Amino acid sequence: MKITLLNGSPAESTLDLFLLQVQAALEDAGHRVTRLDLRDLPLRHCVGCWGCWVKTPGECVARDASLEIDRAVINSDFSLWAAPLKMGFPAALLKMALDKHLPLIHPYMVVDQGEAHHLKRYARSPRLGLLLEKEPSTDECDLQIVTAICARTALNFKSRLEFSLTTETPADAIAARITARPRRLLPLPGPLAAREGTTVPPPGRLTLFNGSPRGQRGNTPIFLREFARGFGSETEMHHLIQLKQTERHVQAFAAAECAWIGFPLYTDAMPGSVKQFFEALEPLVGRKGNPPVGFVVQSGFPEGLHSRYVERYLEKLAARLGSPYLGTIVKGNGEGVRIMPPEMTRNLFENLQALGAGFAREGRLAPGILAQIAKPERFPAILGPFFRVFLRLPVAHSYFDNMLKRNGAYGRRFARPFVE
Repeated sequence: MKITLLNGSPAESTLDLFLLQVQAALEDAGHRVTRLDLRDLPLRHCVGCWGCWVKTPGECVARDASLEIDRAVINSDFSLWAAPLKMGFPAALLKMALDKHLPLIHPYMVVDQGEAHHLKRYARSPRLGLLLEKEPSTDECDLQIVTAICARTALNFKSRLEFSLTTETPADAIAARITARPRRLLPLPGPLAAREGTTVPPPGRLTLFNGSPRGQRGNTPIFLREFARGFGSETEMHHLIQLKQTERHVQAFAAAECAWIGFPLYTDAMPGSVKQFFEALEPLVGRKGNPPVGFVVQSGFPEGLHSRYVERYLEKLAARLGSPYLGTIVKGNGEGVRIMPPEMTRNLFENLQALGAGFAREGRLAPGILAQIAKPERFPAILGPFFRVFLRLPVAHSYFDNMLKRNGAYGRRFARPFVE
């Protein structure tokens, strides 16, 4: 077997030693192992440019270490995602690498498990496993949340998660799980209902954190601004992709009367740059007076359900910080908001403004408006065949096809640059 181990530990740790033991056990059994210590590779954050889809199909335009990582992963029989948990989620370094797996799939959509998912680019994908190193605060809920999100990520990468284990499992047992044909895959997590936030005294000021990797050019700041417009009082916005300003962003969160954090769904969770911010908040854990916090998650998938899994993580993150959880505004089909004409965004913007106005009056998010924004939460099963037919029509792919044509890359849209 060809096996790739992705080590997402940001510093030398006991996880490194554990992976060396796993690697030794696999190599002693005659398997070919590639271990990639991500911290030693020149890897850049995904910035949402879609270049890997519309300029250099199948490859990141940054030409960084993601090319080496993606080549190793897609040519593997098994790929292990390994990382320490930090603030209840795998370290930002691993999340950064998973974000850069985007070239391994297509922008085009298909129906899978009754939901919209990406079209596969390669004929085969590696089997996948998850290895986590607990942090002192890790509980069973953390492990369940992370496993559910990673199972969803595996599905989007045209594979299935076979196991989710911690370093409490012996290294030779991990090696055996990698090499053995699975008797049973981990079940896919079922649909989740929206979670209701708490009510707080209406604040006089909002501090907004824009987690779009595109910065001010993204869709997320539009959502935040429309919510703030309805709120009507003074606000300030910080752009988390400005990584050199992370310390200032943490200070702004600590000083906030009320914080709202927005981001696009990235490989079924937050972008790596947002995860880096969450980790930087760790010194505030246990601090009295952390602000109430709410979230906005928008995605390119048409259904709201895709964002419900990271919503569970965000609720737990607020609890970890000791911050009252205000709820999460979920919206599918958010990718094109920045280029849509006013008549196409009017209802969305009016709902966001109404949500902000209600929060200013009552200190809570109106469940009815949240549900309206999230529609469709899930397509009825009866519409599945019609959705499949629609996705075969040229109009369903026109958004990305037009960009491919402008870049002279349309003829290479099905490229598989990492085939060996």
